[in-house]
Amino acid sequence: MSNKKDEEEKAKESSPTRCRACKKSVGIIGIKCKCGNIFCAVHRYSDKHNCSYDYRAAARAAIAKANPVVKAKKIDKI
Repeated sequence: MSNKKDEEEKAKESSPTRCRACKKSVGIIGIKCKCGNIFCAVHRYSDKHNCSYDYRAAARAAIAKANPVVKAKKIDKI
């Protein structure tokens, strides 16, 4: 019996129709964040819901991938 209750509680917690921060019902207009949670219009920004996604590291990785290091061959001096 306790397994069913645990499963029901997990289903309620991970319900895609509720804001993760304030538990407000958002339905199909919920905004999905890069951290993987769904939020209402008030909590959609990362500073409003203490987002765990590291935007700075993602931006650094994107820049590093787009701009590879270019090294010239050594020139032999005579």
